Amino acid sequence: MPAGREAASLRSSKPTFDFYELHILHHASDRQLYGLWMIEELAEHGYQVNASQLYPRFHRLEEKGYLDRSEKVVDGKQRKYYRLTREGKAYLKEQKRRLLELISEALTVEELSSALERRRKREEAKRLPA
Repeated sequence: MPAGREAASLRSSKPTFDFYELHILHHASDRQLYGLWMIEELAEHGYQVNASQLYPRFHRLEEKGYLDRSEKVVDGKQRKYYRLTREGKAYLKEQKRRLLELISEALTVEELSSALERRRKREEAKRLPA
């Protein structure tokens, strides 16, 4: 697809935010992920999601060309792993831009500063030995 058409296909008048999908794409950008891991990760952020809610999102993202799927046998069971594609990376970048635009309008400077400070502390805590 030519670059201009690809960029145009990323834009839509229809709202496209799905926080589950954004989490999936974000995490698939730096690791192969699978369903149970993603359910546990979403739970850490306060989302209660089950496999019947999650796997249709994986399939939809795969059909759109944003995720690649591979399969591996783990402990005698077939496990599906997902990884971000080049198209998925472009889509995620656009969605992050839209999300940042919304957040910067919706939150005050103080709220943004406070959120960034909490994030900095979480990142710092991850780096400290237990």
